[in-house]
Amino acid sequence: MSLPQDFDLKERVRSAVDIVDVIGGTIELQPQGRNFVGRCPWHEDRRPSLSINQERQTWKCWPCDIGGDVFSFVMRRDGVDFPGALQTLAELAGISVEQYRGGKKTQPGSPDDRPTLMSVVKLIADAYFDQLENGSSHDAQLARDYLASRGISDESRQKFRIGFAPDQWSYAIDLLAKKGFSGEVAYAAGVASNRSSGGHVDMFRGRLMFPIHDLQSRPIALGGRVIPAIAERHGDRAGGKYINGRETLLFRKSHQLYGLDLARDAIRRKGEVLVMEGYTDVVATRQAGIEPVVAVLGTALGEQHVKILRRLADRVVLVLDGDTAGQKRADEILELFVRADVDMRVLTLPEGSDPADFITEHGPQQLQHLVDQSPDALDHKLGRLTAGVDIANDTHRVTSAVDTMLKIAAKAPDGLRIDQLLKRMSRTFEFKLERLERRLEHFRDEIARQPVRRTKPAERRPATPRPSPQHAPRQDQQPPIDDPNAALSQCAEEVDLGGGPSQPSTRYAPQFASLHPLTGIDRELFEALIEDPDLAAMAVEAIDPDWLTSNTAKMLLSAYQDLELAGHSLEIEAVLLLVENESLKNQIVNLQQRIANRRDDKPESASLRYAAIMTRYRDCAFTVEQRRQIEKLQSAELEEEEEVAMLKAMLETQRARHRS
Repeated sequence: MSLPQDFDLKERVRSAVDIVDVIGGTIELQPQGRNFVGRCPWHEDRRPSLSINQERQTWKCWPCDIGGDVFSFVMRRDGVDFPGALQTLAELAGISVEQYRGGKKTQPGSPDDRPTLMSVVKLIADAYFDQLENGSSHDAQLARDYLASRGISDESRQKFRIGFAPDQWSYAIDLLAKKGFSGEVAYAAGVASNRSSGGHVDMFRGRLMFPIHDLQSRPIALGGRVIPAIAERHGDRAGGKYINGRETLLFRKSHQLYGLDLARDAIRRKGEVLVMEGYTDVVATRQAGIEPVVAVLGTALGEQHVKILRRLADRVVLVLDGDTAGQKRADEILELFVRADVDMRVLTLPEGSDPADFITEHGPQQLQHLVDQSPDALDHKLGRLTAGVDIANDTHRVTSAVDTMLKIAAKAPDGLRIDQLLKRMSRTFEFKLERLERRLEHFRDEIARQPVRRTKPAERRPATPRPSPQHAPRQDQQPPIDDPNAALSQCAEEVDLGGGPSQPSTRYAPQFASLHPLTGIDRELFEALIEDPDLAAMAVEAIDPDWLTSNTAKMLLSAYQDLELAGHSLEIEAVLLLVENESLKNQIVNLQQRIANRRDDKPESASLRYAAIMTRYRDCAFTVEQRRQIEKLQSAELEEEEEVAMLKAMLETQRARHRS
């Protein structure tokens, strides 16, 4: 058996980066004994409670009960999945993920070389910033005057690195040519366009420029806004109000949000994010002191955006301009949030207002008040459907509104939100609740009957897979109490060996599904394996997964099994590297800390504890098997000869156990 394709890459990346450097790039750290500490960005941390162990290359915040390795830190910091964190750290280490995976080798300076494109975008973004900051041309002054007229301060301009693209056909292309970059590279980076007659021209001309940064605050694309005084000279050829950067190897509109790199920490602290429609809306809102705010980039909110936002915030507030188009956009994305079970609110500003104008006229406190009072997206939709409808007499519109709401609700997970919606609809439309519930089930049945995309053979899962160490099961998948395996859990003694803080609250990270913590005999087992990895090779052969009392333990054993079958080291560092699930990584760090905390107590050797643990597991398994056999004897389903044979076998087993 071989380990996942990326395992060697993970090892190389892990060895090339230091967790202290990575976390220290985001959080101010200070040494404390053998560790480093900093203020946790995921809760209001009055004194440093985030601890980084450089020797183990792990981190932990006990108040939040989160922790792991450098990969899980980047996953949580950036709101990305494991491949995204691996890509980020590989780039930081100067390791080409594509080349390491056997992809096409790229040449530095070529249009398909990511580092080259990164350099090009940064070079042009800095040049545009300098034009607005120091440019002496009349057009540069017009750009500064327009920015000032919109109330954008110099501090905000510098924070967002706002720039100005000169009204020329080849300013960027000429600058890049002097640095040795071709027109093809300029096009691949999204700063140039193809000329119909051949060659290239600048993509942005005579516009305010807004760099779009990734979560490491690196510019990966640019967007331009028209400057009225400059646009007038071009008439109909001035182009649209906004020109958003073209999608490139670095930039995908469906995966990025403007201002997310600056807003990320504020979003986590508040558990809420405001999503707006324009660059200047974000700049003005942050300038007014409202920080958890981002904007879409020339496209509607999509599924990937929802995934990103869900990892960072519990509540998403969609802030819409007060026009018909804004209302339509809310309807278009409502189902995305409903399916993802995200708490989405919809704030519609007064007719004709955008956030920047509203703040200028009414102030940030009034905007924040509207945000706090914004209705749930389902309530917003219901209000829109019933506006102007004569509930008592307009049967057709009432029926249409009811079915529209129920079809949306049918795609949402069952829960209190849907119960509350049905009760409100019952009151609003004067329908019996039971009738609405039956209609909702009808639409759910229709959805269930819809054809499902056929899975490609390579995507099909084995019929009986082991618990994967890379994915967490749902909490409701723990063994039921009447499951024979659960009897092992009841049979096993719950022994707490002490050390380590008690189980903290997870209130600061509710958007991350948590695994049940390891306890009792399972915890003792894995502590012994961590202390003495030589025992792990015996354990993967000797332990029946059914002996373990939780899916958390089974997932961890599965990781050890995969490493052992691949002939890899069974050190805990390798296990931590193999697993990709954040919650499981956190469990491993908890075990390491418990071991470290009790080292001064001089417990008996890990091998002696392991032997005792195995005896207890086998005793539990024997007890459960005996119970099964007794139940079978009592069922009166066996023939007399079978009963006698079973009783003899049970007695012989008992004698053998006593002799041993």
